[in-house]
Amino acid sequence: MVPATRGASPMTDRTTDRVHSELRDILANDLDLSPEHVTGSARLVDDLGLDSVAVAIGVVAIEERLGVALTEREIFESASVADLEQVIRSRLTVAGR
Repeated sequence: MVPATRGASPMTDRTTDRVHSELRDILANDLDLSPEHVTGSARLVDDLGLDSVAVAIGVVAIEERLGVALTEREIFESASVADLEQVIRSRLTVAGR
């Protein structure tokens, strides 16, 4: 009998990869940020300089591309890019996507 393996399922891995790549694309292209600065540890406001206009654009882009409705407050409460990815992933998991 082969023991069950632990870890993320392929579906979870694909979701994580999709969220990761789409969010970075949104930050780099829609918000015109330098791709080399868009790292998981980059702080959204302090490092990337997101302001209320950028956040509003991001909210719309995230909803259109990933199907996740976030509020501006949720984005501002996400300290880093990785934190925002986690919020998006948790919403996709709840929605069963």
